[in-house]
Amino acid sequence: MLTLTGWDWGLGNMTYGPLWRRHRRLFHQYFNQHAVTAYKQDLEEASHKLLQRLLLQPEKFVYHLRYMLGAEFLSAVYGIHDAEEIDQYLAIAEKAIQGAEEALIPGSFLVDFLPTLKYVPAWMPGALFKRKAAEWKRNAMAMRNVPWQNVSAALDSHKPCIGASMLERISHLIGSEHAGEEEVAKNVAGTTYAAGSDTTYATLHIFFLAMVLYPDVQKRAQDEIAAVVGDDRLPNFSDYDKLMYLKAIWMECIRWQPAVPLGLAHKTLADDEYNGFRIPGRAIVMHNTWAILQDPKVYSEPKTFNPERFLRDGAWNLEVMDPAVIAFGAGRRICPGRYFAELSVFINAARILHTFDIMPALDAEGKQIKVEPDMTSGFVIHPKPFQCSIKPRSKAAESLIRGGNSDN
Repeated sequence: MLTLTGWDWGLGNMTYGPLWRRHRRLFHQYFNQHAVTAYKQDLEEASHKLLQRLLLQPEKFVYHLRYMLGAEFLSAVYGIHDAEEIDQYLAIAEKAIQGAEEALIPGSFLVDFLPTLKYVPAWMPGALFKRKAAEWKRNAMAMRNVPWQNVSAALDSHKPCIGASMLERISHLIGSEHAGEEEVAKNVAGTTYAAGSDTTYATLHIFFLAMVLYPDVQKRAQDEIAAVVGDDRLPNFSDYDKLMYLKAIWMECIRWQPAVPLGLAHKTLADDEYNGFRIPGRAIVMHNTWAILQDPKVYSEPKTFNPERFLRDGAWNLEVMDPAVIAFGAGRRICPGRYFAELSVFINAARILHTFDIMPALDAEGKQIKVEPDMTSGFVIHPKPFQCSIKPRSKAAESLIRGGNSDN
């Protein structure tokens, strides 16, 4: 396995089969830069519910982030809004995502290097990977199939969601042709939910960590939001182009601690070469997202959370590389859900900062509990557990959270 840490990797021979192209066309159809605008109202409603949960139980902010991001994607993908159904599907998805994150780390199991081991019986000593794979498959199939049962009802009731749109697109097909296209649609929906909800949750979790560690950044963002929005409403997507510093915070979140630090594995189809190194055909190749985004030649003082690096004289600093071109993958396999993720993080971060102060928690003696920028390891990374204080900024802010004039 080869890990590439340079910006100018030359990978011209990647696996790119016809089935993947069919899936990818659907991803881009429903998540391109223009298509995601259809989800703005749902995102605003979900963000308001998150504010209300944070107000009632701020100490459970991590749980609220995961729950609301999961519910957000269930709504957009499957048209699921019922709280009881959301709880059921989130429990199913949690198991599947945990398995996927373990399985997607190349080299985790000996079979990655000795493919013939895939033929040994599952009961043999050393074949734990086969028993794990069987369980992961059951969980993944449940995540793909169970929520899909809701899509036909969403289509019949004219509830807008990606699954219903895909079903409508193939409604003219019959027999095996319809069944085959529905399988592709199921895969797209399941992948969208699994990949999008967990990575977006991780980025918002990283955002909370950054706000605790860098109060000056938080204060500047709050001042910008107040100047644009005022104090009688919540931020909405009409403010998007005016909140440049907040968008810079989003860019710095995905640079400072990219949720998927090694990206997805690729495999070369033929021999290739990179900086004088021969890459044999069929080699697993990783582009080291974390190393690229922490390169001091590209980003000065890379370990410091500094959104201002992306701004100059009130405009974007075009001399600094946009981390999104790396953080969401590279080349033909760049994440098609990146625009949806940006909208989700933007509206949640804007409304959280407008209504809450995120500060270090205090111990029994009134001293600040120290927080470190420590992250878990794995395919998707998250901040290790930390405590913080989340309090409404004012009575007016609390009124907005409880249901005042939220969007106008």
